[in-house]
Amino acid sequence: MLASAAVLTAIAPIALPAPALANSPAPVASAAGRHTGPDVIDTRAADVYPEGVAWDPTRRAFLVGSALKGTLSVIRLDGTVEELAPSIGMVSTLGVRVDTARNRILVAYSDFWIRQRLEVGDQPPTSGVAVFALDTGKLQRRIDVAQGLPRTFANDLTFDPQGNIYVTDSVSQTLQRIDLAGHVTPVVSDPRFAAQIVGLNGIVWHPDGYLLAVRYDDGRMFRIRPDAPAGRKVAEVDLAEPLVGTDGLGLRPDGSLVVVTNSIGAAVGAPGGVDAVKVVGSRDGWRSASVRSRVDPWPVGGPTTVAVTPYGDYVLSGEVGTVLVGETSDRIVLRRLPCSGPVRHGHSTSSNSTSSKGIIR
Repeated sequence: MLASAAVLTAIAPIALPAPALANSPAPVASAAGRHTGPDVIDTRAADVYPEGVAWDPTRRAFLVGSALKGTLSVIRLDGTVEELAPSIGMVSTLGVRVDTARNRILVAYSDFWIRQRLEVGDQPPTSGVAVFALDTGKLQRRIDVAQGLPRTFANDLTFDPQGNIYVTDSVSQTLQRIDLAGHVTPVVSDPRFAAQIVGLNGIVWHPDGYLLAVRYDDGRMFRIRPDAPAGRKVAEVDLAEPLVGTDGLGLRPDGSLVVVTNSIGAAVGAPGGVDAVKVVGSRDGWRSASVRSRVDPWPVGGPTTVAVTPYGDYVLSGEVGTVLVGETSDRIVLRRLPCSGPVRHGHSTSSNSTSSKGIIR
């Protein structure tokens, strides 16, 4: 995630205007009686600049954070944008996950980019996970993961079947875990994770019992086994090509990984990739992996992550790059990957790892 320079001047809850619904048709019934989503949701909402997105099966809608305002919003299939939870402070709300089994929305937040450009008073460096009630959107708790560090950047998160949350800190060498009681403990510290600006970023939980995470700046992927003995927790995945500029990840039921890369980091000195979406696969339990297919360049600039849904895999472009260079835009686009139509899901209790079985062609 990358946030703003010139327009990060007033961070407070706002009322979202009625969106313009260009290219945002409502879902329609297929011949078999099932619903299919639109290919493109191209809508408008001022000052949101969403970087993270998740599918909410209870609302049949998307949930997004705000790189600018620290809010949580709903984007429906018809393009309607509604604020679900007001600002939680002078922070960016970034990675979003929905845990339907526990009726909660998990959101990573940080003031890392805001702190680079604004006076934040007595606020110490801030990173954490906000937990919202899924049914009401009410904030239930905020869990600090900064742990008093002078530099901290909670960026993305995921969770395992037991409900443990795993949080990437893009300027730290430590991956952290939060248990159901809210206790924060290090999973592993590894010098390969450390970075000055944006290192470890996107992360997913694999149902075989490990995590996959990718660095933004150099595109290295890591396979992390949280409960393995010390010294054996982290292995670098042998990639046929580095995934430079990786922001968000989405794991499909067929075991392939949707990887969203962008060039946003170049504006702040972080080596960036290209605006593209790739499908990456492995034949050996993610000891090695290669790109199976790609859309390069992605038709909408600045993609940041992907939401896997019953209607296919939707890639978010929330104009984060625009706000980063001091310009403004109210456009938000969710664009479906080609050939990723309705599928049956193997994991119906959360949106943590469910997604379409289609591939980009």
